[in-house]
Amino acid sequence: MTADTPRLRDRLAEAAAGAAQDVPGVAFLRPGVVDLLRARVADRAPRLAAGSGARAQGVRVSRDEATGVWHIDIRLVLHRGHRALDVTRAVHSATLAAVRVEPSVSVRVTVTGVV
Repeated sequence: MTADTPRLRDRLAEAAAGAAQDVPGVAFLRPGVVDLLRARVADRAPRLAAGSGARAQGVRVSRDEATGVWHIDIRLVLHRGHRALDVTRAVHSATLAAVRVEPSVSVRVTVTGVV
């Protein structure tokens, strides 16, 4: 892992989060357990959490070291009245367009609820 990998991971997560939130029908990105725990730790000990920078909640980015492919996993909640299939396709396309600088990216979008 190079020194730039964590920064690139954060940039990909921020770009994916921004693209997903701009899609009509997306109510909000749903943070996972890790995001919630990280926020709790940051509230109690800002000095410890400050080292990694802000992270986009609801987006997980990982890299397959063997192939070099970046995997972006987005968890979101829909607004009622929007078709999940249409919104997930739009989020998928918007995310790929936002991170097109990196040639090897796969995107998975999961709808976790409707409000």
